[in-house]
Amino acid sequence: MSFRNGPSADHRALVRRCVFLGMCFPLVLVLSASSFAGGVKVRGYITSLPDINSIAILDDVIGYAPGTQLQNCVSTGQESSGLTVGVLIEAEGVWTAPHRFAAVKISCDASQFTREISESAYLQEEPLVGEKVEAGTPLRLKADGELLLVGDPAQKSAAKFTGTSSESSTQKVVGSQIHYRGVRGNDGSILTSTVELGSPAPADAYKNPGGIIVVSTIEPKSGLRILEFQKGDKVHGRLKLFPVTEVQDYVKKLGLSLLPSAAEVTKRPVEFRFFVVEDPSINAEAMPDGTIFVNTGLLGALQNESQLAFVLSHEIAHVLQAHHWREVNDTRAKRILITIAAVAGSYYIGDLGIYLGQIGLATVVNGYSRRIENQADRLGLQNIIDRGYDPRPAVGFFRIMVERYRQRSTSAIWSNHDSSLTRGSFLTVQLARQYPQERFGSSKLDTPAFQAMKDDMGPVKIE
Repeated sequence: MSFRNGPSADHRALVRRCVFLGMCFPLVLVLSASSFAGGVKVRGYITSLPDINSIAILDDVIGYAPGTQLQNCVSTGQESSGLTVGVLIEAEGVWTAPHRFAAVKISCDASQFTREISESAYLQEEPLVGEKVEAGTPLRLKADGELLLVGDPAQKSAAKFTGTSSESSTQKVVGSQIHYRGVRGNDGSILTSTVELGSPAPADAYKNPGGIIVVSTIEPKSGLRILEFQKGDKVHGRLKLFPVTEVQDYVKKLGLSLLPSAAEVTKRPVEFRFFVVEDPSINAEAMPDGTIFVNTGLLGALQNESQLAFVLSHEIAHVLQAHHWREVNDTRAKRILITIAAVAGSYYIGDLGIYLGQIGLATVVNGYSRRIENQADRLGLQNIIDRGYDPRPAVGFFRIMVERYRQRSTSAIWSNHDSSLTRGSFLTVQLARQYPQERFGSSKLDTPAFQAMKDDMGPVKIE
């Protein structure tokens, strides 16, 4: 694959759309550059400064010269160019060699550290960091894969977390929704202006659309274990499972060991089940009811247990964050307006799908999906840190995707998600800011069980 001429027009799709439309949340495996006239664009967070005339986003080194146009790059005392580690940039130029990019223009996100962040999440663990809060120091909350610093403006709301209110200090808030606003600091933490607790997700948030249930059974003729997608007394589809019991058992055991505390307190009991399916694409999917599918192509591409733990934690977050339910409810009004417009013009439309794209449905869905995937990334990373894994290989997972799919392009199917380069570089910067690397020297990276699983699985096709 040529880097010099940018992405190939005939590249095959990187991943396939989940076959259960509307029910699954694939772990997005897309890449980082989009075409523009005369070259390409590369977007991501600066992770290192190789030399005075270059910056790096993961393994990709972006060179710049005195003639390179710098836009919105605010100079600091350390770097007159404003190109410092942690800054989000977009470079325009051409690939000159693998992992070597010559930039003619670099744009910085000037409002990165001043723009207000407004997010919400369901607490997967108890959020309070530390037992005591010193006078005059901010309260530290670990939530949404972020470190939230709660200062004076939000102390009244924060009392719920410290036990200083009339409520018992032993009250558990795991599973509740947290809403926060604030600005990200140079250390990656968020200095909040508002922190509020809400209710847990309703029971319906963990139901599959259309009343579909997934049943594990045996195919009578072959004796093979399969999954049936049932609605009432009807079977809507069948799916063959990977036939190696040792592989199935390992993934199931690992997945269950990664479940956060929130898995025990959902309003509707969620039974997390992990199944390995024969599929060459590097992907995994989670249904709202806790059914998680792991493709053989994914297992074949991963290098250690830490990476697999991150992928599974990412999918678990999709379930516990009720992402399907939240997406449906958050986009309902916009989708209704679009539907009305489509119906009103239906007598004149030759292709409804093209029409929906033209009126902006793709933009509405794409913007929200980026937030969903980023949230699952943050929570997945925090989950494996909490369980003693070295999180640095999780970033290596994104490196695998960048390296395997050398055309830094975005598949048309997955154009609604952030790139592997952007997501991987963000996690790299966050780790460097919030966690000194020496902390992970004794953390789990790989296990004999993972390597035994790879041996039991044998060679598999990877696409």
